[in-house]
Amino acid sequence: MIKVILFDCDGPIIKREKYFSQRLKEERGIDVRAQDETSFFKGEFLECEVGKKDLKQVLPYWLPIWKWQGSVDELLDYWFSGEAELDLEMKDYIATLRQSGVKCYLATNNEKYRTQYLWEQVGINFFLDGLFSSCYLGHMKPELQYWEEIYKGFPDVRKDEFLVLDDMPNAIASAKKFGFNAELYSNFENFKTTLKTFRE
Repeated sequence: MIKVILFDCDGPIIKREKYFSQRLKEERGIDVRAQDETSFFKGEFLECEVGKKDLKQVLPYWLPIWKWQGSVDELLDYWFSGEAELDLEMKDYIATLRQSGVKCYLATNNEKYRTQYLWEQVGINFFLDGLFSSCYLGHMKPELQYWEEIYKGFPDVRKDEFLVLDDMPNAIASAKKFGFNAELYSNFENFKTTLKTFRE
């Protein structure tokens, strides 16, 4: 019987049709992934996602390179607000899961400012029991240490009583390797069907 479900953020909880970099290129003509600028996402941004660097301290160097005319806070608002649409069907379904005694948590790779934005301003804190973000754990999916850090907080729950829901195959593979149940998320209806097999 599943006692704890760990929901990935983007996909299961947040609808995201386009990434920040795609929107910035299409709407503002700014290509932050152009040739020598991809180092931000492959370098310093990854350090922000595990809490080793602060995004607000990193971005001032990049803004002139990206030809962004506003402030760091304006960029972050543009970034975060464009990736903040809740899946309301999932939100309502999570409420029924929690009423039946299943604990539901956010398990995400995110730096601290977007984590806080989603949790507090988007309001994920109102319908989940807690969150596990890479910026606080110091590890990212698909590292096994990510799941290890989460599991430390549940001394009375067996590994086979966890279910991980994620749209990234490598995260699913590592969660299974750690000993959790894990299912690749494709859409809400498939998730409901899959969950029935774990709760029968």
